[in-house]
Amino acid sequence: MGSTMLRRRGVVATIVTGVLALAACSSSGGSSNGSTDGCKPAPKGTKVTLTFSSWIPKFDKTVALWNKEHPNIQVKYSEVTSGSSGTYQNYLNQIKSGKTSDLGFIEYDVLPTFKAQDGLRNFYDCAGVADVQQEFVPAVWNATSLGEKNTTYGFGMDWGAESLFYRKDLFEKAGIAVPKTWAEYYQAAKKIRALGGYIGNWDATGNFWPPMWSQAGANWFSQKDGTWKVSIDSPAGKKVSDMVQKLFSEHLVSSYPIFQDEYSKALNSGKIWSQVAGPWGTALIQVSAAGTTGKWAVVKEPTWSSGGGDVGVWGGAAMAMFKHTPHPYEAAQFAEWATTSPEALALNNSNGGQYPPLRDVVSKVPGLQKGLPFYGGQAVYKDIAGWAADVNPTWTWGPTMVQVNADTGDQFGKVITGGQTVDAALKVLQSKTVQTMTDQGISVAK
Repeated sequence: MGSTMLRRRGVVATIVTGVLALAACSSSGGSSNGSTDGCKPAPKGTKVTLTFSSWIPKFDKTVALWNKEHPNIQVKYSEVTSGSSGTYQNYLNQIKSGKTSDLGFIEYDVLPTFKAQDGLRNFYDCAGVADVQQEFVPAVWNATSLGEKNTTYGFGMDWGAESLFYRKDLFEKAGIAVPKTWAEYYQAAKKIRALGGYIGNWDATGNFWPPMWSQAGANWFSQKDGTWKVSIDSPAGKKVSDMVQKLFSEHLVSSYPIFQDEYSKALNSGKIWSQVAGPWGTALIQVSAAGTTGKWAVVKEPTWSSGGGDVGVWGGAAMAMFKHTPHPYEAAQFAEWATTSPEALALNNSNGGQYPPLRDVVSKVPGLQKGLPFYGGQAVYKDIAGWAADVNPTWTWGPTMVQVNADTGDQFGKVITGGQTVDAALKVLQSKTVQTMTDQGISVAK
């Protein structure tokens, strides 16, 4: 899958330490352009070799096609472990040494961390980049531009707009309507618990939680003129914290570590009736609940208002350009092709399960139109396209999301066990985040 859903706390803590060490020897905000040398092609006739790494399954097939068609711009590709399992730390070490690869695979929520360490280069001055901006879902372009104009630090490759994957057979048998709002979700949860099941699984995975607040328009971060404002515990998110608190206080959701053995057993036995996930969940739920083929369906995630509304975004990543690349022009050419050309999109989806964050994506990737047997023949990806753009376009990830995700997992772990309330967890997150940003020399509004 294109994004890391399971963050290992020990590994993340190591990355946080690395970021703090790097911050001590780098500027706090970095350069908005990453380079002042312009984005010029190599001299005519020169053969350029780019380096890129990711954990996208079988992305070497996409690279092979590019290399076949572009003999003068070759890409040397390496498949690596997921970002939080060591790759991000390697990237940070390379930035510190001044010797990086040309391109890297970085999740949207972590991009600001690398920008804060002055490790990324703005693609926007490279030929053709401005012309493709309109092809991307606005929220994704906002995520890769970090809210800056005439800027993008990456080309979106995968997208995590959330859906509700649910056991259609169980809901129908019980006569319970599939919830369209979170108020309906809460009411359905009580009925399902009375039958011995759980409506969903909400565990301590750190990056599971911010999308709930994003969906409600309760932004955790904003930036103006280089100064950040942190609003994790703001009143705007009170309706979210109250609903989450009720689900845990009344024991209406399970909290198995997602996609681990216990979780898989609960899915197959019918103990868990649904799961909120990004498009990547289409394949992972199928693997985890292999014994329930044909019993699942997918609908839009419950929203905060009746009649529609935004969904959250859990996951997704971009191809980013590192500041020290000697070949920005060629790197931009490859990145644009790999994320927008029909032939690359088809390979990325069929081999790596990528869900491209593009407008009108279904027409660009015919494979997304296919019905999936596991989901009773439903054309899941095609249906997801109907709400994939219904996200909060103003949401901005903060510059220390590695730390935020780690702390979120820790604090919500305490909520799950009854050790503290959701409101208390948010206050701790607010305090820790402001302190971390201050320690890194990042300007934070009081």
